[in-house]
Formats: sequence, structure tokens, C-alpha cells
Amino acid sequence: MQLKFILKMPGSRRKQINDDLWVIVAALMLPGILLMALNEKGLYKEAVPEIEPPPFYLRLVNHMILAFPFAALGLFFYKRAGFHSPVFIQGVDGLSLLLGLLCALFNVAVYYLFFKKKTTAEIFEKLEKTRQQVWISTRCLYGGIVEEVIFRFGLMSFFVWAGNFVTDQPLLSVWIANLLASILFALAHLPAVYQMKISVTKPILFYSVGMNMVVGLTCGWLYWDNDLTAAVLCHMLFHLVWYGFEKIGHK
Repeated sequence: MQLKFILKMPGSRRKQINDDLWVIVAALMLPGILLMALNEKGLYKEAVPEIEPPPFYLRLVNHMILAFPFAALGLFFYKRAGFHSPVFIQGVDGLSLLLGLLCALFNVAVYYLFFKKKTTAEIFEKLEKTRQQVWISTRCLYGGIVEEVIFRFGLMSFFVWAGNFVTDQPLLSVWIANLLASILFALAHLPAVYQMKISVTKPILFYSVGMNMVVGLTCGWLYWDNDLTAAVLCHMLFHLVWYGFEKIGHK
């Protein structure tokens, strides 16, 4: 049985949301962008202590330049690709929440039961310290919203639209698009790994690329099956569950 915790909206409300969608998407992204720009000062000092971090306004503008073109891409292509309106229209069912929770727990199991044993204590502590410098609010609002707008709403919508010209099988087009967007999502996280000044070993690469692929594919499926809200909640659950285990492990 599907358990809707966000009720479907009446037609007039849906139309209003669709008309104002660019404002809604921008408003949803701004808190995460603001938090990341604030959070980055400490991250810069940790990664390159000998260099003065860029001023706040430059960090803010940099993230806006990075994120908003992909939001525009999504706004232009999501209907052409056949996706639902991205926010709070379809509702999120129990299966979506379950998948998000399973994805988060799978990451915790792989990270603490496999990855931790395959890396040195020194490197593991460095990775832990760096991750903990990113506020949980930043992880949820930047990772959960901004990254989903970039990679699912923007890139995946575009790839599905383009794929429909190559194949007449919509499901194949969706999964190819999901795979491509997930690969880019995983690769986009690698520069942060190399900035940590650690020996980047095969287990680190396997975990970083592999787990981000799992998250990307899960969020992509939820975006296609429900809407962007489901993908955002899945991504947020990933960070919240990990944060809970992180706090338990440091008591």
C-alpha cells in the first residue's frame, strides 16, 4: 500500500505552482547555496591553510553561477522529457521513503564495516574530520536540494529529452539518462577527495565513486517515479542517517 504523506494538490494550486516554478526552485536552492558559501571558509582553511579563502560574496556568486544554469536547464526540459512538476505535486509514497532509508543504511554499512577496515586509521580520521566540518544543515540543504536540482532536475531531464531522439523506448531513455547523471554526480565529488591532501587509494576511489553512484541512481529513479521532492528527501535521509551514526560513534 502506498502511504502518501504529501497530499495531491487541487488543479488550481498545481497551475499556480507551475506558473511560479522558477521562483520556487530558486527559493529552495538559495538557503543551501548560502550555507555552503558560509561553510566553505573553514573548508578552505583546512584544505589550503597557506592561502586566504576567497571573500564570502565571491564564494556565494561562484555557487550561484554553478547551480542556476542547471536549474534553468531543468525548467526548460523537465516537461519536454515527460517528468512531473518537480515539487510537492505527486506526493511521496512509503516505498520512496523506504528506498531512501535503505540507501542511507547501505552507505553506513559499507562505510563502517568495509571501507573503514580497508584504509589506515590516519586517513580515516582525516576523512571524518573533513566531513564533520560540513554542517548537517549544509549537507541537507546543499547536498539534498542544490545537488538534486543540478544532477536530477537539470542534467537528467536534459539527458532524457535527448535520449528520446535516439530511442523510442522511454524506459531505456530514462535509465541511460539516470546512469549518465549519476556518473557525473559521482565524478563531481572526486575533486573534494583530492583536496584533502591524503593518499587517494583504490578503496577510497571505489567507495567515493561507487556510493555516489548508488545514491545518484536511487535519487534518479525516485525523480522519475515520483518527482524531485522524493529525490531530495532520499538525499537528505542519506545525510541525516549518516549524521546519526556519526554522532553515536563519537560519544
